[in-house]
Parts: sequence; C-alpha cells; structure tokens
Amino acid sequence: MKKILICILLCLCVSGCVIVNNSSIDEILTDSLNSELRFYNTTRNGYKYYLPKGLRTLGKTDYNEILADFKYKYYMYVDILSYNNKISFDYIKKSNVYYSNVIKYKDKFGYLEIKSFDNEKYLIEIMYNYAKIEVMVDKKNIKEAVAYSMSILTSIKYNDTVIKNKLDTHVLSSYEETVDIFKTATNKKSNYLKYVEDKTYDKDVIPDMDLVN
Repeated sequence: MKKILICILLCLCVSGCVIVNNSSIDEILTDSLNSELRFYNTTRNGYKYYLPKGLRTLGKTDYNEILADFKYKYYMYVDILSYNNKISFDYIKKSNVYYSNVIKYKDKFGYLEIKSFDNEKYLIEIMYNYAKIEVMVDKKNIKEAVAYSMSILTSIKYNDTVIKNKLDTHVLSSYEETVDIFKTATNKKSNYLKYVEDKTYDKDVIPDMDLVN
C-alpha cells in the first residue's frame, strides 16, 4: 500500500493527476508530508511554491491568491508575519465536524478541518507552514481538493531576506487588516473567504512554468 501511495503522490507532484480515490484522507496527508519531492514553478514576493497541473491562478494581491481547477476556487493566504515571528499554534481536534486533524511534520505544523453544510457542500480549511487554503467542494471531490492543497502548502519555501526587508521597510503596513490563519470558520461563509473576495486582484495571473528550481 505504501508503494501505491508514493506512486500516487509522485503522479500528483509531477504530472498533476489526482488519482486519490483509493486513499483515505489520513493517507493523503501522511504521504504529502513524507514526500521528499519539492518542486517550485510559481514565484512570489517573499516565497515560492509548486502549483500542481490542473490548477491555475485567477488573481492575486499582496499575499492572497485565488486559484482554480475545473470546478472550484481555492483561496490561499500566506502569513509572512506569523512566519517571521515564528508564531506557534496548538490545534484541538473536533468531534462535531466531518473531519478534523492536526498536521505536523518536523518543525512545521497546522490542521485540516472539513465542515459539512446541508450534506451537500463541504468547506475545507487547511493551514500548514504559515499558509492557509480554503475551498468549498462537493463530497466526491474532497480528497482531490485536499491533495491539491497539500501539494501547494508543503512545497512553500520562504525567502527570509526578502521578508525581513519588507518588514523592516514597513512595506506591509496594510497587514493590520489581515486574517487570523489559526482561526477556523464558524459558518459557511468564513471571514477569510469574505476578506479575500473583497480585495482587488491582478486578474488572470498565469504562473511562469519555466521558473522551476
């Protein structure tokens, strides 16, 4: 089974396929964390990450991005302030939601929480490595969305020099209105999703696929 899961992850990271239906959510998380593969094809101001094939960037502003696959929008926020200050966080697993678990690997941490609404839509919240992704999906697409999100979050690599320069020069003064990535949503329309949708974005931002390091 382990070899099969590794092959699934390899396929996801290299070609972007999402053959994950035969794996549990726990197995997807474990394989994502244990993978030694680290690719970067998307470079931002202060960090870079791997955007899996099948996802594209609809828009971005500061450290918020809207990504999309064939059906859903993924809202991503990268919290470089918490990263710079090395803020710690302890997530308590919940029993009253569809799925709840702690994500931890070496010195990185986070959580995955999935809530059901009317047994039709599921809000996925994944926070890991000082970044957060939220996406609302149908039940049949939960595993695929988790795999996509984990491929991104586990690949994020920060540029300490750029981040320090930005903080030192007060470029990030607008961070007074940022979102608490450690706080989970209490309703279908999370404060984070509302915050991201209210922002003005650079539209149709397509990552440079040649920027693979």
